[in-house]
Amino acid sequence: MSGWEAAKARMYDVFGHVPRPERVAGCPHCVEPGEERCLLSWPVASVEAGSLARYAAKALTTWGGVLEFRYFLPRLLECATADAFSYPDPEIVLGKLASADWRAWPEEERDAVTDFLCEWWDQTLRHHPARSPIDTVLCALAATGMDLTSCLDAWSGLDTDASIRHLHDFVMTGWSGRRLTNAFWNRDSPAHEQALTWLTGGPAAAAVEAAFARESREDLLELLTAIHTVITPRSPG
Repeated sequence: MSGWEAAKARMYDVFGHVPRPERVAGCPHCVEPGEERCLLSWPVASVEAGSLARYAAKALTTWGGVLEFRYFLPRLLECATADAFSYPDPEIVLGKLASADWRAWPEEERDAVTDFLCEWWDQTLRHHPARSPIDTVLCALAATGMDLTSCLDAWSGLDTDASIRHLHDFVMTGWSGRRLTNAFWNRDSPAHEQALTWLTGGPAAAAVEAAFARESREDLLELLTAIHTVITPRSPG
């Protein structure tokens, strides 16, 4: 079993103790009576992504509370990280973890969620193209309120073709005018500051220079040069 599959299985196991709700109450103006039946008629792992998407968009705001959210969480995260929802975006779904104050949950639950999210990041770095763009994944992780240090440190290795290509994508599409362009970034959050500092404060440039020194393939050298040009300010004069 891969690390990704093991982390997913652990999450289902850890949250398996959360009781199945009898119903999921919602705002009467937003949710039809009995609309939750399609969510509660199956084991949580078997709920169809298309049925779950509407709940994913409304969870914790106009449909259900934290208990129901914890019951559906393994399937919500599985679908969001697989880009199985046309809407809501992964950044919205993962942002609900912060709304649910997940870092105050029992340690076993926090660890299971953290392991799963870190495996999602590692899985993304290892494959290019990935199911979700790298700026979507990083912004979604930031939306949970988690510390991005380990994620950015892992990216700094630039030890695979995929990680280099992801960084090129990131600076070309997720970065403009010295700012992160994904509209879901909370620009007042510590995670936003972490990402910005990593990209502009020297660590990313040092990683690119180290990768350039050991790389010999022309296509990757071109990508590294393009990245360095974008993230390294020109000297005046």
